[in-house]
Amino acid sequence: MTRNYRWTWNARIQKETLTALQLLAEELGYIVTQASRYQGKPSPPDMLDALAAAYRLDPAATLDALRALLVPPDADPDA
Repeated sequence: MTRNYRWTWNARIQKETLTALQLLAEELGYIVTQASRYQGKPSPPDMLDALAAAYRLDPAATLDALRALLVPPDADPDA
C-alpha cells in the first residue's frame, strides 16, 4: 500500500507484541510496496489503517469481531 500522507503515532508496546503484529500483518498480506528500505516487509500500520476503515464502515460488526477475539483489558494476563 502506498501512503499519500505522513502521520506518525508512537505507542509503547512489548517487544513480543511488535513481532506478533508484524507476523499478523504479513500473514494477512499487509506488506510495504513503496520503494524504501522497508519494501517487502510486513506493514502493521497498513493493517491498522484497514482495521480503522472496517470500523468506519461497520462499527458494530468490527466491535463484535474484536470482542470475540481479544482478551478484555481487565482480564488476568496469566489466566
